[in-house]
Amino acid sequence: MVTSRDVAKLAGVSVATVSRVYSDSNAVTDITARKVLDAARQLGYIPNTVARSLKSNRSRTVGLVITNIFNPVFYQVAAVITTELEKFNYKVILSFNSTYERSLLKNLQTLLAARVEAIAFTPLFEDSDVLELLNSSNVYSLQVLGNAYQQFDSIMCNDYAATSKLTQYLIDRGHRNIMLICPTEDRKEGLLHTLAVNRIDSYEGNYISPLPLENSASIIEDAITKYRPTAIIAVTQDVLTALMIVLKKLHYKIPDDISVIAYDENPLSQYENITTIGHNIQYIGTEISRFLLDHLLEKNAPGDAPRHIFLDTTFIERSSVKELNRGNKEI
Repeated sequence: MVTSRDVAKLAGVSVATVSRVYSDSNAVTDITARKVLDAARQLGYIPNTVARSLKSNRSRTVGLVITNIFNPVFYQVAAVITTELEKFNYKVILSFNSTYERSLLKNLQTLLAARVEAIAFTPLFEDSDVLELLNSSNVYSLQVLGNAYQQFDSIMCNDYAATSKLTQYLIDRGHRNIMLICPTEDRKEGLLHTLAVNRIDSYEGNYISPLPLENSASIIEDAITKYRPTAIIAVTQDVLTALMIVLKKLHYKIPDDISVIAYDENPLSQYENITTIGHNIQYIGTEISRFLLDHLLEKNAPGDAPRHIFLDTTFIERSSVKELNRGNKEI
């Protein structure tokens, strides 16, 4: 079994230096750290992080709980966070939060048992048990891409403003019967507010939930057939995929028969030339990492008021929205 003594001998440094490389990235020079890491790779050395964390009372791990692992935004952001934290010798323990009511609570309990030093999580809804657990843990907790708890820092995309912008974009092009297909209600208010500002009456066909996702195609087909919208805003890649299947089945062409706008850049929206509102993945992941590192490196003072940050989105205009004649009544 390869030990730290073997690594130290090959790298030409002391055993203490090897230990510092794996415990504190700022304690040794970059050149020395590179020599140690190269030697470790050559020998196949795997540091005993459990023993080290027990001795130092530092695990150098961060828990990350994401809601939808199939949504490219979540796993791309997770990849950026992992890369950024590794620069400071922190490892990320990734967990998937399902729609099961107790899923987040159980994931957080598991991460706390693993002695993580901070937790970043996507809340689906407010849960008093989750609040009690995090408050009693004394572990820094950061909400990402959601904000259900005012007590904890949060970093979110400004989806209210984004949905409002998309709705206004469609209204400016003559659309009145606009359907938002969204699995959560966080963007609904942006749609309804913008309709009201433009003196357009809202009705039940303006907002459709595609849940459960396994039935989303049939739910969307029924909604389109019943409400006959002229424009649809599809919030996730899953929703956009189901929508495209339905439109093909109904022989609808974009934008001749129906206009479509999607959230988040992905291969499907690019291939179908869909107008999109997107997120700067690198920026989101970097900002989340900065919040975590501010705490881990003790740059923010204990007792500071919770910070709630909204990140802007980017708009990519393509050819999926039809300009309607305002003088004609929409079908």
